[in-house]
Amino acid sequence: MSARVHNHVSNRAKSRETLEKKVVFKPVLDSPFRVPWPSVPTNLQNTALACTISLLDGISEYNSARGQQNRKRKNLYKDANQNKKRKVDGELSESAVPVDVVLPDVEEPSEESTLPPRPAVISHLVIGINEVTKRLDTQIRSLRNIISLKAASSDEPAPPSTPITVIVVCRADVDPSILIDHLPHEVAAFNSSKPPQPIKIIPLPKGSESALAKAIGVRRAAVMAMDADTPGLAAFTCILDSVPTLTAPWLTSLAPSAKPVQQSLIPTHVKQLRTTAPKDMKVAKQIKAEGKAAARARKKAKADAAKVKVVATSTV
Repeated sequence: MSARVHNHVSNRAKSRETLEKKVVFKPVLDSPFRVPWPSVPTNLQNTALACTISLLDGISEYNSARGQQNRKRKNLYKDANQNKKRKVDGELSESAVPVDVVLPDVEEPSEESTLPPRPAVISHLVIGINEVTKRLDTQIRSLRNIISLKAASSDEPAPPSTPITVIVVCRADVDPSILIDHLPHEVAAFNSSKPPQPIKIIPLPKGSESALAKAIGVRRAAVMAMDADTPGLAAFTCILDSVPTLTAPWLTSLAPSAKPVQQSLIPTHVKQLRTTAPKDMKVAKQIKAEGKAAARARKKAKADAAKVKVVATSTV
């Protein structure tokens, strides 16, 4: 596996380089509190994508018909408001001939007659990065024992009755990847609390986002979660057994379904940062010292000029 190389120019780099540079590598310690993505073979990723699309049968047609109905309703209301405005303008105009304008009755299209049957799987899906993140946060809070001196408030939202158990992520299609880098950590935090059923997160192959978006009838669908009662979720059984359970050993012990491992310190991960440094450090330090001295001189001259201006103003 080759290391990632970053060639971006530093924001502090000057336009004119007066010193010769050489390439150096600086060791940087990575954070030990990191949760890597699960290692899933490509064939299992393709199988997971096919199973996911099979669960979404009929959703695209339903969302398309619903969108057309909403646009039709908006157009009817827009026409009604325009006719109402014409009537008011005609009554206020002195030269206008009073004419009774009959507004058309805006009848909402019957949802049962125009829309196809609503797929039952829709109520078991959570689509979108933000929505999945909110659902994960809610499930994590539901497993914590919160002790408060105040009386329990009845306005607090109740946790979802059916927790999500499978999350599919179009990791290869998300750019920048930082938008979804928090998902493994949240899944590991939930699984480390020993829930009745852990969450499995499955990365999908490249090009999955467009396939999922087309199957759902939306423009983008980078992340999708399914709860335990999703119809047809049994098709993922053979896949979930091969997907490792993410956990965070520094929080609590491993989840019941995960393979037991020996508790030990996390090995140190050292990264090599490719950067540049002056070839002659002595000359570089001298130039830096001269620049600081010149800056102090300019600052002092500016302060003296301000004092002279104040004295001249007070004398006048």
